[in-house]
Amino acid sequence: MDTWKARFAKGLEVWKANDTVSDGESSSSSLRSNSAIAVDNGNEKATEKNPSCSGDVVGQPPGDDCCPICFGTFTIPCKSICGHWYCGSCILQYWNYSAASKPCKCPMCASRITKLTPEASLYSQHQDQDVTKVLENVDRYNRLFIGGALGLVQKVRESPLFIKRMFLQMMDPDRPYSYLHEIRLFAMMLSVLYAATPFNFIPTGGLGIVRLFDYVAIALVLVLRLVGIYRRRRLAQREMGPPNKNARTISQEAFDELVKENMEELGMDPTEALEDAMQTLNLQGVDLSGIVTCVPGESNASDNPVMQCLGRLKEIDSISIDPISSYDYISEIGELFDKLIGLSTEASANVAIGVKNGGIQLVCSICSKIPNQFKAVLVVGLKALALFLYDVQSTETFRSSGGATILAGILKNGNENIDILDSGFSVVAAAATGNEILKESFMELKVDELILQALNGQHKGSIQNLYDAIRVLLTPDDDRIVASQVYGYARRFAKIGIAGALVESLHGGLTSPSLVSACIALKAVAVNDEICKSIAERGGIDAILQCIDDSGEQGNKTVARTCCSLLSKLAGSDSIKSVIVEKGGMDRLIRLAARFSDDPSVLQEVMAVITVLCLRSPDNASCAIEAGAGDLAVQAMQKFPSAPQLQRNSCFMIRNLVVRNPENRQVSFFPCTNNIYSGTLLLSHGIENIIRKAKASHETCKDAATDALRDLGLDNYNL
Repeated sequence: MDTWKARFAKGLEVWKANDTVSDGESSSSSLRSNSAIAVDNGNEKATEKNPSCSGDVVGQPPGDDCCPICFGTFTIPCKSICGHWYCGSCILQYWNYSAASKPCKCPMCASRITKLTPEASLYSQHQDQDVTKVLENVDRYNRLFIGGALGLVQKVRESPLFIKRMFLQMMDPDRPYSYLHEIRLFAMMLSVLYAATPFNFIPTGGLGIVRLFDYVAIALVLVLRLVGIYRRRRLAQREMGPPNKNARTISQEAFDELVKENMEELGMDPTEALEDAMQTLNLQGVDLSGIVTCVPGESNASDNPVMQCLGRLKEIDSISIDPISSYDYISEIGELFDKLIGLSTEASANVAIGVKNGGIQLVCSICSKIPNQFKAVLVVGLKALALFLYDVQSTETFRSSGGATILAGILKNGNENIDILDSGFSVVAAAATGNEILKESFMELKVDELILQALNGQHKGSIQNLYDAIRVLLTPDDDRIVASQVYGYARRFAKIGIAGALVESLHGGLTSPSLVSACIALKAVAVNDEICKSIAERGGIDAILQCIDDSGEQGNKTVARTCCSLLSKLAGSDSIKSVIVEKGGMDRLIRLAARFSDDPSVLQEVMAVITVLCLRSPDNASCAIEAGAGDLAVQAMQKFPSAPQLQRNSCFMIRNLVVRNPENRQVSFFPCTNNIYSGTLLLSHGIENIIRKAKASHETCKDAATDALRDLGLDNYNL
């Protein structure tokens, strides 16, 4: 069941981001990333020919729908009393986030779900433990909320469950409702019962039994909330700890001693002793990263240039005061930082040596002592620090050293210096990569306001690392946690105006040096329908389409790919799909594909946009066919048979072109914008064989090709 928990956590976050429902057909207007292509699974007309896979059979979910919680194919589907379908595991876990003793509300229509009806075929799958467990939980849910006298009896019988759920909710720090009034009322009832009995064994201390029970109830609520906060903190500490905490490591002194023993006790020569020590430790699974491996007699660890730099920096840090006022020290620190940057750039092993021997703590400490007027030294120090932050363990060291607070102070004091901003935001990007707690720390330090100031400042468009920081802060890349908070961060970015500032960066067109970075950052910010609409209202769609046209004319593949990827994200909103099509988006995309017909990476991005535009939109699918999307799919699949992602995107696009438009399956002719008649080649021109070849050649295309063959109306689609 862990799989369903992970899917639920991820789906719940995405579900919050979707505010509109398209004609009651599907879930919300989901905004999917470019790597997750939206696919329309068909309607009644498209599936009449294949009753076995039709979603209109009684007791089965609709074939053109998906679970509104996890946005995946229905698994153990259950129908609510209001008629909406969900994965059984998803809706039951959603209930765990609702009231303890009440049925959950339907995420689609907000009506109370008092009964869940599993798909009829599930009862024949009792041999599957997951299915059996979910069905048992569904039956239990139904018994709890059937109503009437029998329902009351069931609630009494299940009172331990309700009490457990209530206590768990009271220990949840994220829940604003603490059940304080209910607990105090229950305490009052107990005090009345106690007063009505002849017993008098509880010392009241002059408070009275009613007031005593009331205070105990309040204390219970507070204690449970504190316990919940403590559990959350311990869980975060355990999840966010360095991944290699339990890995076997060795100090530099122990390694040198082992080499010395090989020489003295086993009579090995220095080179042989070193190689034997390294081989022995590697066989034992010891991590040797950061260890200086040198031949005894020829050199030692202290002769390593990185160790020498760190040693001198430690001396300066120990004898200097805060702030460092000596010009000689400042000049020497700058030279040592420059030397560290050069050594770290030469070999990654030098970076590991620096991190293992306290380089991160040392650089953070010295940077916090450098006065603001010595900006050049601060810049090289920040550059050296960014090189040291290369994995989760190093970023955890940065966090424990107070690096986030030090960095935020440097950025605030140096917000008018482009070099400090660029190097500072490079440290933000490096530190927040793969570390959710550091993302949260930066947000608590209001780094979003610093980003907005930089975007609107005199150096806007010139700070490349600024856009990398936005992308990293809004990317859920920490695999150690179940659900990231980046969705909330993205909404906060948009609320204070970062989305609008990024749109302004797009208006510069291909002449802007930050165009590609701004597109990537804006894609990370656009997480819900409201933000996408605000981007369109500020002229974002016009700017993107203009960049697509210009990139085709100038042959800029990078801009073409990036702009198509951003347009695909924005097209996830149904209201923006029509805007893109009305502005000639289909024709522009087909022209772009024609100009980059030899580059599969651009073609697959174009297909991704068309796939999303045609999702749940028969009119857009017809428009795409008229523009030449059918020809694009056939020609691209024939030309690049060894490009798996292009083949997969082609299958997705074909599905959405024909699933609600069965007339698009056969050959037809439409006038193109250049008055040349172009045939739409699908079934009549060999698309079936092309898709079957892709299915046989690429494992990643297997499911997509099977679904495309099915939606094309072929009976043997699963062969």
